[in-house]
Amino acid sequence: MQTDVLIFGQGIAGTLLSAALLRQGRSVLVIDQAAPQQSSLVAAAVINPLTGKHWTPARDTASLTPLAIAAYKSMEQLLHSSFLYEKPLLVFLRSKEEEQVFLRQIESQNPYTSLLSAGEAQQLPLRHTGGYHTGKIAPVYTVDAALLLQKWRSYLQSRSSFLEDPVNMDELVLHKGKVCYKDICADKAVLCTGAAGRGSAFFPGLPFTPNRGDALLLSIPGLPSDFLYQKGIRLVPRSDGLFWCGSNYTWKYSDLQADLSWRQKTWSGLTDWLKLPFELADHLVAERPTTAGQVPVLAQHSQWPQLFCFNGLGTRGFSAGPQLAQKMAEMILS
Repeated sequence: MQTDVLIFGQGIAGTLLSAALLRQGRSVLVIDQAAPQQSSLVAAAVINPLTGKHWTPARDTASLTPLAIAAYKSMEQLLHSSFLYEKPLLVFLRSKEEEQVFLRQIESQNPYTSLLSAGEAQQLPLRHTGGYHTGKIAPVYTVDAALLLQKWRSYLQSRSSFLEDPVNMDELVLHKGKVCYKDICADKAVLCTGAAGRGSAFFPGLPFTPNRGDALLLSIPGLPSDFLYQKGIRLVPRSDGLFWCGSNYTWKYSDLQADLSWRQKTWSGLTDWLKLPFELADHLVAERPTTAGQVPVLAQHSQWPQLFCFNGLGTRGFSAGPQLAQKMAEMILS
């Protein structure tokens, strides 16, 4: 079998990169095997214009967000599906200090910040402890990552552009001007293997700082799905009627088993916050491909120029991912 570009991994990096290459008229073959502990599936997948504890505009958000929205809407049309949603983020401020920080952003005319009125806040089935304001951030977008990846995989399969198979880099053979994997040959190959990339023999020494994260999927009947909610922890509505809840960062770990201590602490916080009953649908765990300084990896092999690495998109992967994928595609095709 022959293809222009062979892509290993179909997380958000492999998905967006294959989409960018197809838009350029190139043929692709994506190789991956479905895994419930995929970091792209555990991510909140929120496109938030603000960042950090001081709610300041994220770097390049004015250019990144419109590009990301256009890319996801284009994929929605292609896939005849909906997985991008615009929903304000409501921030339940927990202390005078948090409230003052948020109010300063409003006073500085940060266009993304405002306050929910007392009447609007009281209509929500949530407890407002301390009497502090509820901040509102808009526009904020969510991407249903699970649905996007599933629909994109099906689309690739319909084009014979996807191979369901465990990735085994030992079977990748490099020749002058081409790459071969089993019975497949391609002009170029790209490693989009997420956390597994830190053990790559082809790109050793990448500055990965691996960590694991937990997230809960919750059924909360009666909680409006028109908003995202944050009070220390974050609740993000999904298209399947569940709420994503999380998440944590664990830097020292020996396995990817559910962190029951974190779940118990989160459950206690939710019980104090929600006026509604809720149930656990699933507890997700994944290893994140975080890099030092959260700098994305867009790399070309020094000895084998037909081999590339696209990895470590970081916490803003769903925001910056479309632009980074376009840059990676341009690098591959140059």
